[in-house]
Amino acid sequence: MKFTAIVVIASDDLEDRIIRHAQRTGATGVTILHGKGISGEARTTFFGLTFEGTQSVLLMVVGNHLTAPILKELHGILVHGTRSRGLAFAIPIDHLTGIDLRQVVRFEEHLRHEES
Repeated sequence: MKFTAIVVIASDDLEDRIIRHAQRTGATGVTILHGKGISGEARTTFFGLTFEGTQSVLLMVVGNHLTAPILKELHGILVHGTRSRGLAFAIPIDHLTGIDLRQVVRFEEHLRHEES
């Protein structure tokens, strides 16, 4: 089975929603990192101070067949009209070790369920 790493960078307030939607679409595990973001357009508070806010970086390793459905599902959360509330992208994985074999079984079961 071939795998892909999906990386999502979004504000902390979207974290739970992104995880729920990704899991509903087939992701079985998520690694969460926290950081601060700097965008090209600074946001200003009513005190006149700039504040970018904290960001969540969500990492998921999924079967290739789940990549497009998960990204499509996340698009509805991350993009509103012309405004972006985050970024999601996929990176193909050439070599992988240490994955829990139970996740591989879940991937295969999800694939069989989709085929029927």
